[in-house]
Amino acid sequence: MKQNEHIKTDKQDRERRMRDTIKKAAFLLMAERGIDQVSMREIAEKVNVTKPVLYYYFKNKEDLCRSIVDEYEQDFFVLMEDAYAKGHGLEDVLKSLLRAHLDFFRKEPINSKFVMQMIAYTLNKQFPAQARRPAPEVLLGDYLSKKEQDKRLPAGAAADISRLVSALFFKVMVNSYVDTYIYGGKRASAYDDKMVERLVQIILLGIKKYYEEHEK
Repeated sequence: MKQNEHIKTDKQDRERRMRDTIKKAAFLLMAERGIDQVSMREIAEKVNVTKPVLYYYFKNKEDLCRSIVDEYEQDFFVLMEDAYAKGHGLEDVLKSLLRAHLDFFRKEPINSKFVMQMIAYTLNKQFPAQARRPAPEVLLGDYLSKKEQDKRLPAGAAADISRLVSALFFKVMVNSYVDTYIYGGKRASAYDDKMVERLVQIILLGIKKYYEEHEK
């Protein structure tokens, strides 16, 4: 490797590590105190850099928040792609996605707190539109639509399943937040792997039964 290429690679590695450090610090501060209550100055102080350095990496707080969210969505996107690539059936794919969603909040409960803070922050604010990869719910909808086009699902069923599973995603997140930060982890979670598998079966059986009855 040429010397200038080596220098360029070192710089990229340093910048990547700094971006990760900033995002981690911002995530923890925002999750605990609320996004509105945390300033870019405080984040810079937490990471021990100047504000100009912080603004070199992120143009504003919304850009920083979006980067944090995008990272977690990227992880979920990879899991979805893996589940689809393995060619599993619809039931197995949905179970895999829901278990991953459950683990995301079960292993790191603070993730639910950050999501709740994001929801509160965006109630009266709107992030500027920008090109980004489709959200997990959109990818799930696309996957289900293909199943519908292949006649593996009745016409209209893809949208219904997508709405039901997305609602379950949200419920799992809220339940994790309530269990951890309202009840202090003193009550057993209503959601576990067996519950997730049972709910997926109920959704698919219910959809099948509904469309069988309404196609008569």
